[in-house]
Amino acid sequence: MKLSNLAIGEKAIIQGIERGCPAEVHQRFLDLGFVHGAEIHIHNISPLKDPVAYSIYNTIISLRREDAERVLVTLAN
Repeated sequence: MKLSNLAIGEKAIIQGIERGCPAEVHQRFLDLGFVHGAEIHIHNISPLKDPVAYSIYNTIISLRREDAERVLVTLAN
């Protein structure tokens, strides 16, 4: 599942970054803490539904939909 498919109230665990992701974008994700095993959830959605603010490691990070589609997740229990 992709991070962009996450619904409000759901928590997810990051599994990785999609293959084919440009190296600079991949490195940016890693620098922001988007690493395997990190828990993430939606913090807020902008009025036009893009970008979306996610909470990861007690930090709020806003991502455009096109970037969120590169992050692979599974739903947390």
